[in-house]
Amino acid sequence: MKRKMKDVPHAKHRALVYSGALVALAVYALPRLPDLRPGLGGTFTVLWILITALALSANLYFLVGADKERSRMLEEMEILPTPDEPARQGLRRSLS
Repeated sequence: MKRKMKDVPHAKHRALVYSGALVALAVYALPRLPDLRPGLGGTFTVLWILITALALSANLYFLVGADKERSRMLEEMEILPTPDEPARQGLRRSLS
């Protein structure tokens, strides 16, 4: 099943702005977060850092273009038959 991809205008520009905003937020907030001690404050700090890192890494992943490269490689793998299963690949191609 092929994933539908929309062509969003200025998507890379938006991801770059979001990444910059996340870095600015992290630089501003990190000194103000509670210390890393056992308890509610330390748990909040760890979760805040993890969520910020996840959001920043998702934007950087998009900016690098790894998603487009991955989808291109998956398309090539579906089109080209493998040596051990040529009949099955042909069936998959005809059903698509």
